[in-house]
Amino acid sequence: MQYKDYSTLKAASKLSFKEIAAVAAVDAVYNEDGSIKTHGVSSQNAYTVLERKSYNPDTGAESTVEEKLSLSDLEQRKTQLTADKDRAQAELTEVGKMITDIKKV
Repeated sequence: MQYKDYSTLKAASKLSFKEIAAVAAVDAVYNEDGSIKTHGVSSQNAYTVLERKSYNPDTGAESTVEEKLSLSDLEQRKTQLTADKDRAQAELTEVGKMITDIKKV
């Protein structure tokens, strides 16, 4: 999904988020003499999925695409985009100054 389309797709009810709880279980591990070395371990790692509904106009088929999301990845992307915007704004300012100076010549 292109991030720029998020609001439009959300307004059209084509996107939704859901939390998935992933549970992993490990059986007990035994020593050679039969004693328990490690008891069963269970871990839960929740993650978020973005469900995106799509429609194929050629076939008329509807489908749902799931994309695993990470809040930290989205926050890093936002930081990167902000830095890119700041660099572009600084360059735009300097180009504007150059144009002003050239017009004075």
